[in-house]
Amino acid sequence: MKKLLLLFYFLFFSYANAELIEINNCIYTASGNQKIYDIRINKNVSHEEFKYDRDYYQKYNSMLKISKKKFRENYIKWGWDKEQSDDWYKHFDPFKNPKPVWRLSGTNITSNQINKPGLIIYDPWEERLNDDYDYIWLSRITTLDKDTLDKFKSAGAEIFKIKINDIWSINTNSGIVTYLETSSDKYFEHERKTRFINLANSPTEMFETYAKNNPIKKVDTQKYEIDSYAGGILIAYEIGSSIKNKIIFDFNDMSLSKYYTINGTEEQFARYKCPSSYNDQNDDGSSSGTAFFVSNKGHLLTNNHVVDGCEVSKINYKGKDYNTQLLATDKTLDLALLKVDFKNKSYINFSSDEAKKMQKIYVGGYPLGKGLSDDLKISSGIVSSLKGFEDNSNEIQIDAAINSGNSGGPIINEDGELIAIAVSGMSKDKTEGINFGIKASAAERFLKSNNLKASSSFFSSSKNNDELLEILEEATVYTYCD
Repeated sequence: MKKLLLLFYFLFFSYANAELIEINNCIYTASGNQKIYDIRINKNVSHEEFKYDRDYYQKYNSMLKISKKKFRENYIKWGWDKEQSDDWYKHFDPFKNPKPVWRLSGTNITSNQINKPGLIIYDPWEERLNDDYDYIWLSRITTLDKDTLDKFKSAGAEIFKIKINDIWSINTNSGIVTYLETSSDKYFEHERKTRFINLANSPTEMFETYAKNNPIKKVDTQKYEIDSYAGGILIAYEIGSSIKNKIIFDFNDMSLSKYYTINGTEEQFARYKCPSSYNDQNDDGSSSGTAFFVSNKGHLLTNNHVVDGCEVSKINYKGKDYNTQLLATDKTLDLALLKVDFKNKSYINFSSDEAKKMQKIYVGGYPLGKGLSDDLKISSGIVSSLKGFEDNSNEIQIDAAINSGNSGGPIINEDGELIAIAVSGMSKDKTEGINFGIKASAAERFLKSNNLKASSSFFSSSKNNDELLEILEEATVYTYCD
């Protein structure tokens, strides 16, 4: 669902019925009062100001790697060999320096001067070009603009995922929170090489002990026991931790904070922002939702946010899984057009009439994905308003239930014809029955712009419940990322 939906309230207030809740792909925003540079608006922002989106996470979860030979051939002509800065700060590295030193922000350049050094002109790549790696790497590429990325790519840079899984799983029955992190093969090899180089360059007993107690793992997990939950805030303590590690989930703004305690003093060491749409996700962290056929040639409609970031979108149709081809998307409307390689028998016709207030409607979908059950769920209600959130004239408001996993599902009238596509719902802690659908007329224009004509009935007639159920059952499918 869209960012409007904070489904956790619904789940946690139904504590006994919600057995497993998963939050995926959180973004680090520093600690304490530090700020993070947000290239989307070209400024440093606080944790509270940072806005989560999936495109940003894709860059956050990406690493860039380029051979030193290729980089040397290009970086000077790009003008990347000279920078100037006076942004020095006190830095202490217990593995390398017994005393704090001045360090130039964003670099490994240090100074042992007593007073803060002044402006310096330097080659920001000199140290990396002379280190023990045979490649240049950048972990997290959130600060790179399109022009910079294009330059890297033109010189043969490779970009790949850092993590395959990044999942916080809350089991409300056992009271246990489990964190699962799985590194990609390429990032795992990079981390192993980094550890080898660090051990070779810092052969101290302290670092060797640290390396022994903290091995590089491709798959890593931590478990926490829930201590309390109130007011949308969950507190849990790491099981087996000697320094009393603590996590706090604040579901009011979808943030995560980590703390540790040493000698009785509690310190915050990391803060994260998490997606509010986490329950449109499978157990492996991928997206899921609902789609429906709009032709007898395998064309389907769903929401863009359901397929956004998927390498391959799949559907489950009559008990079998099929790969789909992504033909088109519209991020503004939040629509996506998919196609499967077979001819289906049933599809949903578009209504030739606009929706009307008080009109009876039915919604088909898979709320909470298949974690609830693999049976299609139907909810019913009326059209409450002909405008959506913030007067969006491409949407209608309905009072029928729309929960996470309903995204992309059909909303039909009593004639069994499409009048809207389920897209979002307001937070259930503050509202009741305020949900939205993208108007069929907007979806029809989207199809037309992609050379597909929406089908409509020659004769419309009211259907009984059995006929309406058959229409939804035969044309609506569960969709998910591979």
